[in-house]
Formats: sequence, C-alpha cells, structure tokens
Amino acid sequence: MYYISVGILLLLVLSALLPLGLVTSAQTGISLPVGISFFSLFSTYYTPYVMGVMNLSSLQIGRSYISGQPFQYGNASLQLNVMLNGTYWAQDVMLFHEINNRTFQVFMVVNFWNLTGPFVSLVENTTTFDGLGVYCYQGPSFNVTLPVSLSLFMNSSQHLQFGYSVNGIKKVYLTLPFHGLFKLGGLSANGLPNDLEMVWGGPGGGSVVDMLAQGSEELYFLQGSNLTIVPSALSVGLDTAESAYGVTSFPNLENIQKPFAEINRGVNTPSVLWPVPPKINVTQVNDTVHVKLSYGNYTFSGQEVEIRVLKGLSLVTLAQGITNSSGEVTFTNVTQSFYEVYFPGNYSLSQSYALSSPQLNHLISVTTSAFDSLVHFLETYNFKKALSSDFNHVKYHGQTSVNYLLLEVIGGLTAGILVSALLVRKYT
Repeated sequence: MYYISVGILLLLVLSALLPLGLVTSAQTGISLPVGISFFSLFSTYYTPYVMGVMNLSSLQIGRSYISGQPFQYGNASLQLNVMLNGTYWAQDVMLFHEINNRTFQVFMVVNFWNLTGPFVSLVENTTTFDGLGVYCYQGPSFNVTLPVSLSLFMNSSQHLQFGYSVNGIKKVYLTLPFHGLFKLGGLSANGLPNDLEMVWGGPGGGSVVDMLAQGSEELYFLQGSNLTIVPSALSVGLDTAESAYGVTSFPNLENIQKPFAEINRGVNTPSVLWPVPPKINVTQVNDTVHVKLSYGNYTFSGQEVEIRVLKGLSLVTLAQGITNSSGEVTFTNVTQSFYEVYFPGNYSLSQSYALSSPQLNHLISVTTSAFDSLVHFLETYNFKKALSSDFNHVKYHGQTSVNYLLLEVIGGLTAGILVSALLVRKYT
C-alpha cells in the first residue's frame, strides 16, 4: 500500500477524459497484486540489498477504482516492497502515467512504515495511520519509452537508500537515517509476512487498475557476496493492497538455474511460480523403463532421476540416471513389479515422483515438496490479520519546499489479500 500526492493526481486527472482504447472500461473479476514475491517458509534470510528488475515491452493502462468507484485513468504502480528488521515496511514505487502507447511519465514515490508506532523523527514528512507511523516522499519524475529495462532497489548497509535504474543507469534518490537488514521469512511486528515483492497495482490508496502488459520480472537479494535469484516465488504480492487485473504472472523455466516471471495478458491467480514439480512420464517395455522430465513445453537435461524399490517398509535406490538433452533417461534390467521413479528436485524444480503401482501411495504420502509447502501456506494463512481502515489526509513533501500536498482516499485500506479460497495449482 502506498499513497501519492494530490499534486500528481491533479497533473494527471485530465487523462480520465481520454478514450478507453484496448483496455476494458469496467472492473470485472478478482484483482490481485501481480508479479513476483518471495516468502521463505523453511529458513529466514537477512540481507542488506534487494532488487527487482522489469523488462517491459508493452503497457496499456486503463481505469483504476477504489471500493468499486472510478478513481483515475492511465495510471498504475510498480512496487518493490520489503520489511526492514521485521519492524519497518519499505516501499520503492514507480508510478506510471500513460502519455501514449510507447511513452510513459514515471514518478518515484516512497512510503516507509513504522509497524510499531508513530515516528519520533522525520516529523515534517510523516503522518499516522491506525497508530502506525508513515513517512511519505514524492521523488523525481522522468519519461521512458518502450521497450525499456527498469529496476528498483534498496540498500540498508549503512543508511536506507531507495533507488531505481533505467536501461542500466542507476540512481539513488532518497536516503533515510535507518539501517539494519531486510528480513525475508517469518512475520513482521504487526503480523504481515516478511516477504520481498515486485508487483503491479493501482496508483495508490488501495486502488485496483485495469491494465495490459508484456514483459519479464526478476527478483534478487544479496546473499553473502552474490546477488541471488530468490529460491522460491509466488505470482502475487502478500502485503500491498494495490492490485491489477487483465494481466497475469507465470514462470519461465527454460533455464532452471535462472528462473524469472513473465507478465502477459490473462487472469492472475495465487500460485507457486517456482519451485514446481516437473511431470514424470514413464514408459515400460519388458525390463526397460523410459523416463521423461517436463513442465509444460520445457524439458530438463542433466537432471538426476532414480528408480526406487520397496525393501521392507522403506524405499531404496535401485538405479540412478541423468537426463539427456531431451530430458529423457532410460533404465534397463528393472525386473521389480512395484517401483517409484523419483526426482529429488534441483534449482527451480521441486521433487516429484511417478509410481508403477498405486499400492505404493501409502509409503510416499508423507513426502512433502517445497511446492506443496508453499501451496499449503497460501491455502491456510489467515490474511485477515492485515491492516484494514480508512486513510485520509495523507501529507506529502516533494523534493522542493513548495508545500504539503493532500490526497483524499475514497475507500478503505486493506494491506494483504485473501487468497486461500482462490488458490490454484499451476500444473501443466
């Protein structure tokens, strides 16, 4: 969730009179923050640096809404959100305003939340929402022409820095007197997940936007001395209330060591982007077992596959093989009637298996993959703990000292999304 100044809104309000073009004019279906997020279930990561990359080839922005009521036209946000020390919620935001189908004006916006209470410093640029301190900043603006490569990044190693890049040219545009580590995993001080997310949504105030986009997203954090791709990813953001419809996020696993999300036209559903369990296709002729690993149109070479057989009450490895360039491997001299073909998982692929007999089901029903654990989290987590209230009279102070600006928020704020009833498993 973030808020923008009425100065920006007044600058852009005439866009509401433009014809709707290719984007639909009425809000339909269910909207979610669309993109990529990382929430660690198995361990907590601490890092001083996070970055999201957006390679954008096309973008069309339609109407946005708050509480079902028309809000603006031609404006959307791209947000990089993360928790600092599990106590502060930092939002580095690009607000897009469509000038034409290839040119967009981008405004940089920062919201920085104190989840334990009001700020005792930065008084002139802060407000209070539901007892929480919120620092609001309106940064520089610039034009971009598609196609374009953009990034948002935050660095907390000394002071908290907010930055962005356009086609590889980086700029830090705000530094705050806070430091520590970004926390990825567990729950924050007010119960929101400590996730890292880069998502598309409406232009502030908990709004939803109707939009179309094509491009790719990558999400990184610094682990040791290496900038690392997040080890798991979801298709939706967990903490922000801004949302979008008309676009969807799905995984590109052509290189399983370097997965990324593709953004395109569609209906987004809360799902696991990676790790995902590949499909194991098994063909047996006499004592020869032929195995192929695939996921949709992808096949996976250089992956270890095992044949496991029953001994007593346990499954033990009978044979191992490595898939070829077509994702295939052949086992010979498999004389057992009951066996399991097992893939232990690797990089963005979760463990998976296929059985020669359903009688083995009871032996492996306790096997839980990383994919299953993430799905279970989305199905069972109580997102109703998220913030929910009205938020009025948000004050912004821009780069100049002209004055404070005012934004009236029409509807309520809901930081978080109810995804348990909507979850689908994206098997292909």
